[in-house]
Amino acid sequence: MRKQKLVDLGDKRFLIEAIRSGDERIFEQFLKAEYNNIVFFSNQFVKDIMLSNDIAQETFISLWNSRLTLNVDLNLRAYTFTIARNKSLNVLRERYHTVSNQKDRREIKAFIDTLSSEYADASINSLDIERIIKDVYEQLPETIRESFVMSRESGLTYNEIAQRKGLSVKAIEYHINVALKLFKKKLKDYLGLF
Repeated sequence: MRKQKLVDLGDKRFLIEAIRSGDERIFEQFLKAEYNNIVFFSNQFVKDIMLSNDIAQETFISLWNSRLTLNVDLNLRAYTFTIARNKSLNVLRERYHTVSNQKDRREIKAFIDTLSSEYADASINSLDIERIIKDVYEQLPETIRESFVMSRESGLTYNEIAQRKGLSVKAIEYHINVALKLFKKKLKDYLGLF
């Protein structure tokens, strides 16, 4: 059996265009990459792993069925989580009306309120931002990544980094500048949110 080549799912335009055109292989790769995340997300609220698996399956079926209407500029991961959130909300609302125990009803209502909030929207969008940031770190050459981490995560000055790495301050400035340009380029769609 021939092994299939995995495609870079980080190219969101290519991903959406492939799914829109009915590329089942690309869709399957996206499903495999996100399925467990959807199950975990849903299970945080519905508290039933089997039901969460059903929600994940229904989410990807809905995504596939609506593929022709997908906009190529869409944040597909956030869109998929939004479908899962709505399906989870439907399950919780149905459960709310069938449960008579007041304690259980309050808990379900709290989950409904959480999933319905603006915070839930922001959290769903942040999932994609985290992935993009991780991808940018992986794309940076090692010396540039080290300089950037020392600056931004460890709080070292350019002088301190230059001394530790045995480089000039100008070289460190260049490293940080290259990293910031790549972050800016990759996060351009989200910069208005901050």
